[in-house]
Amino acid sequence: MYESGVVDILDPVTDEVINHCYGPTTGGACPMAGQNGLVACHGCRIEAPDSGPEYWKLLVPATSQQCPRAWNLEVLGY
Repeated sequence: MYESGVVDILDPVTDEVINHCYGPTTGGACPMAGQNGLVACHGCRIEAPDSGPEYWKLLVPATSQQCPRAWNLEVLGY
């Protein structure tokens, strides 16, 4: 069972859960971003069941500096 707002961060190869987050701050930033600005889930897949199927196993680019839950997926073609 998923806790509301919890995003699972998945290994991009095995889809094993390797971490969790709660999505962006109210300003759209990643609260777990590193000093280099990369979001905590960069290079991984995420699964955010409370956000709909478009966020199930969504691959986050390795260079991403914006929380994927703040993306406009329609503009990105999802």
